This record gives sequence, structure tokens and C-alpha cells, in this order.
Amino acid sequence: MSLVKGKQEFRTILDFSEGKLSKNKVKNALRKVEVRELVRLENSNTLCLVENDIRVGMYQIRLSFSSFDSTHTRSKLREYGGFRVNIYERNRKGNTIQYINLSRDKRFHHQKWAKLNHDYAIRIKNLVDIIVYVSRLNQLKMFL
Repeated sequence: MSLVKGKQEFRTILDFSEGKLSKNKVKNALRKVEVRELVRLENSNTLCLVENDIRVGMYQIRLSFSSFDSTHTRSKLREYGGFRVNIYERNRKGNTIQYINLSRDKRFHHQKWAKLNHDYAIRIKNLVDIIVYVSRLNQLKMFL
């Protein structure tokens, strides 16, 4: 067993905050995007854990993968198989985020993909539904 130095990096891989959104547009973007879970930094023994975020207006979707594998270099989302998502809500200024519990929040607990999220069983087709649903919620936002 050896010790490896590591650091954490937050990366926004997609931003659907502006413009109209369709399922086809989301599918095409998810097929093309580069998603990395671990990156070995050059000329060092340091691993960088990458947190992949997708922004949809005031919501932020963070992808989590079931296992970290530094031996395979996976770069496309379909290569990971199943994964899970964490959804965060940002305030108006965009500097504070709050975690949303998908199984308890009234906006999300009735969605079929909320149950799949527990066992890292979210697939790309489910992620498309999540992004479109969150986009609809973002259009309904109301600040007092």
C-alpha cells in the first residue's frame, strides 16, 4: 500500500443556463462532453479528483461515480456505466449552494429517477430527463 498525494478540482462540464433546451440538444451535448473522474498531474505523483458539474440556471447537478479507477482513462460519460447525481440549489448571487435531498424534497421525490439514484443506476437517458426537469423548475423560479 502506498500513499498518493491528491487534490480536488471542481469543473463545470456543461452549462444549460441560457437559451431553449430540448432533449435532443441535451443528448448531443452529453455524447460530446469530456468527463474525467481522476487526472494524474504531469511530473508528479499527485492525483486530482475531479468533481463534474452541470449547471442549469439556479441548479447545479454534480455527477458521482461508483468507483475510482486510475488505471483506465475514461473520458466519455457512456464509458462509466451507472452513476448518481447530487443536485444543489444556488442563491440569486450564485455564491452559496444548498444540497437538495432527492428522496425527501417535494419537487423530486415522485420522479422515477430519484429511486435509481441510490444504487448508482442513473444512465444517460435518465440524466437527460433530470436536466430537462430541472430546466423546467428553473423557469418557474420566483424570488421574493
